[in-house]
Amino acid sequence: MFRLTDRIMNGILKVLGMTLIAMVLLSVVNVISRYIFDKALLWADEIAVLAMIVIAWLGLIICAWRNMEIRMEIVVSALPLPLQNMTRVVQQATIMVFCFWAAWLSSAYVARVFRFGMTSDSAGIPIWYFHSAVTVSLTVVGLIAFSRMLQTIFAGIRRSGLGKPPKGLEI
Repeated sequence: MFRLTDRIMNGILKVLGMTLIAMVLLSVVNVISRYIFDKALLWADEIAVLAMIVIAWLGLIICAWRNMEIRMEIVVSALPLPLQNMTRVVQQATIMVFCFWAAWLSSAYVARVFRFGMTSDSAGIPIWYFHSAVTVSLTVVGLIAFSRMLQTIFAGIRRSGLGKPPKGLEI
């Protein structure tokens, strides 16, 4: 399961990297078009900004999956192991709740933009495509936090021996 998810994350990372390269090339073409041919691509800057939003939000999923988010560990690492685990469970629960709440708010906005049929000003692309990256990203990060919270809880149970049957009753 985790190997498949790692492969998916690597695939997403490659697509995001290619998107960034395409944005740079589009900007170069736009500069050449504007200053050499005196004909600017009006939609190019708008597409670059919207693509950067998608890159940032989908990149958040990869950072969360790889456990690369910014956090302060100096206090937690000084605690005894049971308190470290409890603190990590609270941290992941907080992240999960916040992400699901923000995803819920974001989905309402995306639905509203979809209903209104809003499109980007110069490219004419439906805006909900780009804004849905926020909803998807927050939902996936919430699921990752939920998974980590459960892993921490079950690892603590295994270490404590609470999940084992009493001696003499093993099967």
